Amino acid sequence: MIYKKRVRNLVSTRVISAVAIVLIIIAGVVGYYSGSMAAPTTEVTTTVTSTITREVTKEVTVTTTLAPGAPYTVTETKTVTVTQTETPPPTKPLLEGYELRVGIVLPLSGALAAFGQSGYRGALLATDEINEAGGILGAKIKLVVEDFAGDPKVAVSATEKVITVNKVHVLRGYFSSSAAMAAMPTAEKYKTPVLSIGSSAKELCEQGWKYWFKTPPNSTMFATVAAEFLSKQLEPMLKLGRPLKVVVLHENTLMGVSDKNEFLKVVEEKGLNWEIAAVEAYTSGALDFKPVLEKLKALNPDVVAASGYLTDTVLIAKQSKEIGFNPIWVSIGGAGMQTPALIELAGENVAYWFVANEYWWDRNYPSAEAGLRVAQAFMARYGYPPDFQGWCGYAGMYILKELIEKVAEENPDKVKELFAKDDVEAIREMIREGLATMKFYLDWTGELYFEANGQLAYSLTGPTMGCTIIQIQPAKPGDLWSAQGLTFRTVYSPVYKVADPILPPK
Repeated sequence: MIYKKRVRNLVSTRVISAVAIVLIIIAGVVGYYSGSMAAPTTEVTTTVTSTITREVTKEVTVTTTLAPGAPYTVTETKTVTVTQTETPPPTKPLLEGYELRVGIVLPLSGALAAFGQSGYRGALLATDEINEAGGILGAKIKLVVEDFAGDPKVAVSATEKVITVNKVHVLRGYFSSSAAMAAMPTAEKYKTPVLSIGSSAKELCEQGWKYWFKTPPNSTMFATVAAEFLSKQLEPMLKLGRPLKVVVLHENTLMGVSDKNEFLKVVEEKGLNWEIAAVEAYTSGALDFKPVLEKLKALNPDVVAASGYLTDTVLIAKQSKEIGFNPIWVSIGGAGMQTPALIELAGENVAYWFVANEYWWDRNYPSAEAGLRVAQAFMARYGYPPDFQGWCGYAGMYILKELIEKVAEENPDKVKELFAKDDVEAIREMIREGLATMKFYLDWTGELYFEANGQLAYSLTGPTMGCTIIQIQPAKPGDLWSAQGLTFRTVYSPVYKVADPILPPK
């Protein structure tokens, strides 16, 4: 308690300078304190500890005893003001005792499990961090998890379940663009916002959905960075003296077709003088890719521009080596190549591949320290750094936290009322409106926001959303993570790169 007590003696001094003065201050609330002053006009402050600030008037008795041998003493009673500062009892967090329910609908088993698990783990890590730090204004996040095993039909039923049975306030999914396309009409029907984890197809932002908010770059963004890397970085390194010969290989899914279409469109729009020698599709989930690979090998391309998920890509890489087909591989989409699992499963078969990407921990973010901290936390729990899906899962939880805190700052009583009543529909609409209108800040990306069509964008990099090219390169001592002697390094664009690209050995 801090009490500041000031006493100013305004009595005229008629005594000699050798007079000794003893000041005794009696304050009923404070207790008994004493001090001394060299002259009656000296101001005295006594300090103790407290918490609310207020002024209180007290009577103070001042007794002045003159020097030894003096015939008399003088006693006066004065009124002084005492300033008191006290700390009130700690206030309860605004939303303490309530919860934010977040549905997680991802492929946690099956061929796409590596990506679904990574997205879920990122969301779980962020959820635990937020809850352990006190929640969102005291409210704890509860994850409601459903596995659709890569089947879009199951994604639809899982979406309906978490919305209608579990009454989630917001939903996160789906990684698979096909699953998102199938399930989003259900979310729209029930007016439930979806803050995606993955799902990169451009077409997902062309449906006019009000409740769709997509965190990864779209296929145009990935195709653009891939084409720029090939034309500005790789082609000059090759020194061919002729047009670059490119073949396009993609799976026949919504994502694969979207990646292929956007890549060819970007090549045309940029006027790139390349020979597109072939465009080949394959059936996702096949086991034997050698017929299509032999066909491409016969064309002797410089580059294969590829789009596909993990399982297919691992087999394609292995079978390419088996038939002696060794072009430069560049992924043109945000699918199955931007994950540590690719290196773990394919090893030297994918050495020196280039991968279009949005997130890898080593790139030069606005805060490199923050990016490293997230990667280290993820690694400490799961044994590998987050890939892009892990980043989507993680970052989205902090976006939701910031959203609710901002709304509560403007209207705390209303937000508390919504959570106290668990007004599910109103909370869903509050989140939708916030995602559609607010700007957010993550220290490893900078300011970000959602465009009118639901596509995430960064203020720092604009519509390209900071897409990069990472390369699978030989590991070095001190690397945060590696497998089979290989790791990813960011090699493009110039703003984000941490290493130079390396041409594959002949």
